Amino acid sequence: MNRAIVFAILAGLGAATWTIFLKLASARISAVVGAIVITTGALAVNLTVLLVMKMRGHETVFTRESLWLLLGAGMAAASVDLFGLLAYQHGLRVTSSFVMGGTSTLAVLLAGFLLLHEPFTWGRLLAVALITAGILLYQGQGG
Repeated sequence: MNRAIVFAILAGLGAATWTIFLKLASARISAVVGAIVITTGALAVNLTVLLVMKMRGHETVFTRESLWLLLGAGMAAASVDLFGLLAYQHGLRVTSSFVMGGTSTLAVLLAGFLLLHEPFTWGRLLAVALITAGILLYQGQGG
């Protein structure tokens, strides 16, 4: 199997785990404190991985542009934590987290087509329409 697909599946499993833990904790912590705890946990894991990689001789590579872009990604990740906690605190069901994932998927697809000029096909446009219809149908059923 392609390594990129394996990493994507692992990222998806991590996101699913994040969703379940976020829902379970949301009623017992203020959203901003929860977001700080999540960020602190992520920092600890990432620093540990970096140290292990350095001990094994891996080179640390980055550019100034990549640092700025990833700082923006970090701010976006903080909004996912904060608004996710707020959504669950205000009664969002974990099975309705599809709204978050679907919205993210739509935004990524549109950015890919419009900003990054990735290949656009009518089949992909149909996929976007089906994702949107699925979100609306699911929520319309009391999701």
